[in-house]
Amino acid sequence: MTALAIVSYPSLDQADRQWIESVRARHDPQAARIGVHFTLVFPTDASPAQVTAEVAAVARSAQPIPFTIRRARAVSDVGGGGHVFLVPDEGRGEIATLHDQLYEGVLRPHLRADLPFTPHMTIAASSDFAACEGLVRELGLDHRTVQGILRRIELVTLEEPRVDSIATFVLGIS
Repeated sequence: MTALAIVSYPSLDQADRQWIESVRARHDPQAARIGVHFTLVFPTDASPAQVTAEVAAVARSAQPIPFTIRRARAVSDVGGGGHVFLVPDEGRGEIATLHDQLYEGVLRPHLRADLPFTPHMTIAASSDFAACEGLVRELGLDHRTVQGILRRIELVTLEEPRVDSIATFVLGIS
């Protein structure tokens, strides 16, 4: 078994990508390991051979997902601290549906039913939740809109030091 996840690296305007990655470089300890992304299947031990065919089938049945983000949200962690998420308004339901479809088959036993899925891009993490709340205020997304599109999903391995792609699946392509 290998530690795997399924992510989507969004297509973004270059200025938005630079802004997000600059925030992540300062505030997200994972920024050097993986680029800005939506996690669709959270890290789990699974066999790439068992997962690949199902992921391909889900990708073929899905369509590219445009999204719009107008807000950041501080989310507390169970053990203390928290994260800052960029949460889409438009596209949120479609991303959640894609997440659900990816967990319908062999990955079903790995679904965390105790944690509701919120489509998001993580831009910060801190052991101090108040720092997360402060960053949300500092970012002031009231005057910024981030638009993008999910065109593909990636099966990735979580080996150190970087997250590496095992396979890429284009949405809506047979």
